[in-house]
Amino acid sequence: MKFISGFIITLFLLLSCEAKNTEEIDLSQYFKGITGTAVFYSPEISKYKIYNTKLSNLRSSPCSTFKIMSANIALSENVISGKDSNIEWDGKNYENLSWNKTMNIKEAFRTSCVWYFRKLIDKLPRQTVKYYLQKNHYGNQDISDWQGTQNSNTNISELKGFWIESSLQISPMEQVRFLAQLFSQENQTTQTLKDIMLVTSSPFKVYGKTGLGIKNDKVDTAWFVGFYERDNQKIFFAIRLHDKENRIKDYRHLASFYAKQIALDIIQNAKIFW
Repeated sequence: MKFISGFIITLFLLLSCEAKNTEEIDLSQYFKGITGTAVFYSPEISKYKIYNTKLSNLRSSPCSTFKIMSANIALSENVISGKDSNIEWDGKNYENLSWNKTMNIKEAFRTSCVWYFRKLIDKLPRQTVKYYLQKNHYGNQDISDWQGTQNSNTNISELKGFWIESSLQISPMEQVRFLAQLFSQENQTTQTLKDIMLVTSSPFKVYGKTGLGIKNDKVDTAWFVGFYERDNQKIFFAIRLHDKENRIKDYRHLASFYAKQIALDIIQNAKIFW
């Protein structure tokens, strides 16, 4: 009982401290009418800047942003390496034509190849995956639907997983905390991750990954998460869109692009709030 009481007090103090270091900011001009949230975090000053706080704590499927975690686990466990990461194509013809070939981790990450990461995850013991999720406090850490049967968007098993509209859920705040913890140290794994995550080097380096979740033939969530390096500092971020009505033209095909562009536009004008 004393242990539980102590844990609750510690958690309360941590949340209180985090609340003091959190500032709500208006970034609506960048979202241009699209409902969404943005979280930016500077470990250097332990400060969060958040647009739409309520949505920032709401969990949803990480979808393809989970590729950062799955690559991290596979690299850390030496299942693959930066120089030896080819996984052979099974010969099936996928709708995304860029997936129809043998790939390495960099190609698979850049094309967001689901079958590659499905095969990669299946090379790992479930208890190992669970360990890394717990260690990094990754959302609800729920991998119970390992095969992704809850996802009704496709019947192709190679394109399903617990991280795609299934049991695993995470909030934008948790995404940012995970990334900040992961990249708090420089090692071979994080160097390889930075190499595959690099989005642009101009005017400074931005690293990230998009993600797209579909439910009932509509976009449920659209992500872009990552960090940028400026003045020898890392600023971590998570953008997630929540336009449930899909009011924007071609939103289903462009939602994750919009999330990415919103992030890049904010980062370009980062001096507004840092």
